Amino acid sequence: MDRLEALYSALEHEADTQRQQRDTERQARAALASENARLRDALAQLEQQATSAATADADAHQRALAEAERALAAERHEREQLAEQLAAARQTLQEQQAQLSAVNEALLARDAQLRELAEQAEQASAPKSSPNAESGLAAQQEAQAERLASERLNVSQPAAAAQAAMAPDSSEAQVSQAQMSQAQSPQAQVPQEQEAQQSEAEQGEAPQAQQASQPESAPSPHALLKQWYKRYPDTFFKGHTRPLKIGIHIELLENEPWDDKLVRRALAGYVHLPRYLKAVRAGTQRVDLSGQSVGAVTEDEARHARQQLDELTRQQKAREEQATDQRISHKLSELMTKHRP
Repeated sequence: MDRLEALYSALEHEADTQRQQRDTERQARAALASENARLRDALAQLEQQATSAATADADAHQRALAEAERALAAERHEREQLAEQLAAARQTLQEQQAQLSAVNEALLARDAQLRELAEQAEQASAPKSSPNAESGLAAQQEAQAERLASERLNVSQPAAAAQAAMAPDSSEAQVSQAQMSQAQSPQAQVPQEQEAQQSEAEQGEAPQAQQASQPESAPSPHALLKQWYKRYPDTFFKGHTRPLKIGIHIELLENEPWDDKLVRRALAGYVHLPRYLKAVRAGTQRVDLSGQSVGAVTEDEARHARQQLDELTRQQKAREEQATDQRISHKLSELMTKHRP
């Protein structure tokens, strides 16, 4: 009996142990189930966050793309407006160039009229001519020259403004070159000076109206240039000519008692001479009032001088041809008048 009780006690103890193990296993499985549920919830949250982030990135990308397209459209529109403005500016410049061409033709016709007036002045200076007739003819020629110069100046101003509006900013060297070109241009800057010099060479003296515009003691531009030949023999040459320093008119104004207009007219009469334009070659040294070298002539300056020389040659040839035609017409008129019944 004792052994049976002991055995029964051992079996009950083993059964209790197994029940405790099963309870422990059930608690472990419950804990694992709870942990799996928690992990599934965390995974679901992570998937939801990833989906939200991907959606936000896609929206941001779409917004950035839309903004880039709008900026590109605005830039394209701005370029189209600039192209239209450039086309309008080019058309305006072409119209002004056409106007300049038309006015240039009219000025050539006026030049012919001035040459006729010069011939009439020469005829009026004959012994048979009276002083009153000569004065009236000189005054008429001076009025024609002033009117011609004012027309050229009024026409050259709008064209220069349009070119300045379209041209980019230039360097100091280009500005100096432009100033020299204006000082040397026979058509845009000093048309009246060249005509006055030609009139003096043909008649031997300036018109009375032109002399009245200067003080009584002021010489004519041609006479002032003759003084410079003696006063600055190392700068102004009658034979072997050398190019002048850019801006030499400023030094002349400092040394000469005359006004800016007279100095520029006398200087223009020198720089428009064919022998001077021939001397303006690339690499040739320029000289100041003391005859010292102050820099070389550039390629652009030499090219501009050649263009001026070609233009002077063309004008001289045209004047000679017109003078020949006039002489032939005059002789034909005399012959027809002589043989008229």
